[in-house]
Amino acid sequence: MRKDTSESGNKLSVAKIKKGLSPKHIFSENFVLTPMMNLQMLGGKKHTFDGMVVGIICNGTAKVTIDGKHFEMRRNTLLLLQDSSVAEDFKCSKACMGYFIAYPTSFLKSANISTADLLTISIMFGNSPCLQLADDEIARLHSVAATLSCANCVRPNAYDNKVQISLFEAFYYMLASILSKYASAELDDREHLSRTDDIMRSFTQLIDESCERERSVEYYASQLGITPKYLSLVCKKKVGFNASKLIDAAVIRRAKVLLQQQGMSVLEVSERLNFVSQSFFGKYFKQRTGISPSRYKAQH
Repeated sequence: MRKDTSESGNKLSVAKIKKGLSPKHIFSENFVLTPMMNLQMLGGKKHTFDGMVVGIICNGTAKVTIDGKHFEMRRNTLLLLQDSSVAEDFKCSKACMGYFIAYPTSFLKSANISTADLLTISIMFGNSPCLQLADDEIARLHSVAATLSCANCVRPNAYDNKVQISLFEAFYYMLASILSKYASAELDDREHLSRTDDIMRSFTQLIDESCERERSVEYYASQLGITPKYLSLVCKKKVGFNASKLIDAAVIRRAKVLLQQQGMSVLEVSERLNFVSQSFFGKYFKQRTGISPSRYKAQH
């Protein structure tokens, strides 16, 4: 659940995290990969995050307070801090080994993850920021992180930054692949869902099914048997955005997927997404992405 962070202290961005690190640590222009021990930079102050921080414990233990709750992490624990998280008092044992990766908000907005998966993962980690992963799942993540670390050890050349960015993206999508399974299983267990979680579960399914033809909050609210105002209140409470923004995000993600297909023109994408005209679709897309559909298609 989103918290009121107006008095939560410092907001950590990738740029701020990098300032506190030694140059020997691994990072590219917009991403950070560094030992878990460096999360102790949180100290006793409260921090929120501009983007997302993923932490993995390889050995030993670590403790952290998130949204006022205390958590102890052990081997194979995944920690996920979203921009709604308020974290403080991160402490590692002497035997603690692990690493964390920080992703900026700009990357998260452009990542090609389905809205349903994105929201279910957000809800799951909103309830608890720690998850115990299986050995094979951790091994998959370690393999990408190890390759990323090795990529930083070679003699620098013009392609290094592109290699690092690709590997940061690969880690993110590998993580999303693993987490989507856990998130779907948790939200499918209706007996343990709260009323708001159940609404979000149904809403995310409806968005995935209907975003190509429906963009109004009123439509989705009527399908769920609630008012548009209540749907937006639930969305704001669970993931920090109103229903309209979540619908827009789903439409834009679907548009990007379609625009990347060689056989579809911008006009055909516009018609597929039920826009009244290509011009209206162009304005809608550019207003939300900063780039026209034709330019996006040319770049991808």
